[in-house]
Amino acid sequence: MATDPDLTALRAPKPAVVPPVGETALVEDQRIPGADGAGIPVRIYRPPGGGVFPVVLHFHGGGWVGGGISNDELRCHLTSVRARVIVVSVAYRLAPEHKFPAGLEDAYAALQWAAANAGALGAAPGRIALSGSSAGGNLAAACALLSHRRGGPHASCQILCYPVCDTSLSQPSHRENAEVPPLTSAMMAWFIGQYLPAGADKADPLVALLRIPDFSVLPPALVMTAGRDPLRDEGAAYAAKLQGAGVAAVHHDYAGMVHGFITRTPELPESRSALAEIVGFLNQYL
Repeated sequence: MATDPDLTALRAPKPAVVPPVGETALVEDQRIPGADGAGIPVRIYRPPGGGVFPVVLHFHGGGWVGGGISNDELRCHLTSVRARVIVVSVAYRLAPEHKFPAGLEDAYAALQWAAANAGALGAAPGRIALSGSSAGGNLAAACALLSHRRGGPHASCQILCYPVCDTSLSQPSHRENAEVPPLTSAMMAWFIGQYLPAGADKADPLVALLRIPDFSVLPPALVMTAGRDPLRDEGAAYAAKLQGAGVAAVHHDYAGMVHGFITRTPELPESRSALAEIVGFLNQYL
């Protein structure tokens, strides 16, 4: 019988990374106002040199229950320097202590803060991207929908890496890759159970993104999936629904890769290619 994931291990800070020479962003830690009155920790990465830059709000992965700002440290440095953007990595509240919609409300609060404080942040007003990996990709896309429902602030684009887009676990990739580490279908079911409160609607479009009634209200998207990931097909379906609604959406499946490959194995050619895609997409839409 499989055991539940270890929350302590899931939340353990990742080792510090050293970006390549010449590709280190300027880093600042802050706390911004949160939806519940408490502060939300963020880490801000700025490109070296002066200027006014667009903003990328980034949400880490970890099944809504784990992970942290240190998850994507290298990726945030490189994205900031190469795309010439300010990356704000958000430490949203985690389940099961803070169940849905707490993490999503933190994501939206970060979007409001970035829009309202563009001047103080040294950012270009109105040029904000939403970015996330895995459960963070779910939050980024759900935040785009929530911002539409609440009348803004509106994001210019969304960048989703192997995002959680459904709660049914019914896509063929969940059967094909059910036992492929580091993310198994059983783990994904456990994560959903931790994230949603008792009695919650698993078909809520703010969690089950494939149930969004009108995809035309969402911003352009880059969706990257991994061929050996249980989440592969739901990410592909999300991109297809955007395209079907007339939204500019690019989907690239990295065959042979596993969940989290960009962060876990940054030295691979596929990971370098994915980062180059992210930079190119930001340059086009932000």
